[in-house]
Amino acid sequence: RFGHTAGVLHVSFHPSSRIIVSCSADQRVKLWDLSTQEPKATFHKHDGWVYSCTVSHMGGMMATACADQMVRIFDLSTMHLLRPEKRGMLGRRLGSRDKESISFKGPVLSVDFSPEDSWLCVGSADKRVTLWRVSDGECYQTFDGHSDWISSVRFSPDGMMILSGSYDGTAKVWRVSDSHLAHTLEGHTNFVSAAEWGQKGQLIATASGDHTVRLWEAEDGKEVHNLQGHTSWVLDVAFAPREHLLASCGADNVVILWDTRSGTLLSTLRDHRDWVESLAFDPTGNMLATGSHDRNIILWDVADSAMPTRRLTLRGRRTVPLFSWIYYSLIDVSNWLLNRESEQHDVDILEVAMDDNFANDDPRIAELVATDDEHLAERAMALVRDDIHGIDVQDQVLLATMFLKFADDGEVPKNAFINACSMDPRLSKMLTEVDSNNVSAEQRLRMHDNFIDWTQVLHCFEPAHEFEGHADSFAEGVGEGLRRMVFGGTMTGRV
Repeated sequence: RFGHTAGVLHVSFHPSSRIIVSCSADQRVKLWDLSTQEPKATFHKHDGWVYSCTVSHMGGMMATACADQMVRIFDLSTMHLLRPEKRGMLGRRLGSRDKESISFKGPVLSVDFSPEDSWLCVGSADKRVTLWRVSDGECYQTFDGHSDWISSVRFSPDGMMILSGSYDGTAKVWRVSDSHLAHTLEGHTNFVSAAEWGQKGQLIATASGDHTVRLWEAEDGKEVHNLQGHTSWVLDVAFAPREHLLASCGADNVVILWDTRSGTLLSTLRDHRDWVESLAFDPTGNMLATGSHDRNIILWDVADSAMPTRRLTLRGRRTVPLFSWIYYSLIDVSNWLLNRESEQHDVDILEVAMDDNFANDDPRIAELVATDDEHLAERAMALVRDDIHGIDVQDQVLLATMFLKFADDGEVPKNAFINACSMDPRLSKMLTEVDSNNVSAEQRLRMHDNFIDWTQVLHCFEPAHEFEGHADSFAEGVGEGLRRMVFGGTMTGRV
């Protein structure tokens, strides 16, 4: 009966218009009943931030994209995973727990059903768009061509084409029948966060970190309008079912309605207190739902696009700080009992950094730390996106950017990472900050194996004795730790 406890990352309408589906950095997916303004169901089966959730066109299924490198398909008539014998998951073979069995080599960021609901297209951090058959969960086709993370995937209204947006700054139009690349939409000067088809498939809209929304002719990829009105990253766009209306939202905390014929700004909605991450029109085009990092979902009446009004708010709730050391100790002990072995990685020029006697002034590390990769900040934001770990968001971005400079298959060489952080003034200060037991972040980092992942990094840097979660998530975390200690494996969760 409660709302999200972290930023809302995606919202979509059920075809009935009476239910909104939302997913969040709190690792939950919720189905909201608009008549009661409370969650009708909450899905707990995810092991990471849920970036995307979409309902099938007939309304019988829901698919989710998660940071745990999995896509899950749920049967909404039973509220359970589709095909329980195969766990309803795309990306991992039944019964296998090794990394080679995972098809997605990084977080999954976007999913979309085909118009007839028989196919699912998926975009992920491995720079690929993949096409999956819903009936048996088999990967049918792969579309290669992007050079960075895939942020958005959408089927065309007729199901013949797939539109993908990427952090490489482009959007691409693919022919489903033979994987042929029909068009590349180029013009943005920063990452593309979202790409959408118009209702008739004649227009395409793209949202970008360059603060603009662009409209394109779908047939030939020609740019029609460059819409300028946002003052920060534009994070999502959506066409209304009725003609000539487009909505966009962004990191400037606002939603803007546009006339697609003239490219003029119709109105600006300002009620959110933090980034507006996602938006969706209902099937009638008269209502607009917006999800934000302020944990709230706002439903707007946009029947009059020049004078939209706020209809209702599906409110999130703030987290209650709890002691975290019990939870993390359970996880550490369970990992020790399971005797998990660290994987071997190729470190290229960073092999020298594995030496504990490594000198901070090694020119190769200095060069890498100074590298200005224009997409690192955007990928860093995909890792953080909310302050649920008790660390200031700006510090998380800085930390995540440094992490990504060294990351290989989701992990970094510990000593190289520590030495690189020590060369940055802000991160160097964070390394020396101590908890109530007088243990510094650097000391906690050095307690780990040679390679550490992003979650371990955050645990080492977050404030001592602080667990940013509510009582339910704390209990579930402890239960998960106990289960791993006794039985091994992962809890399947509950609905």
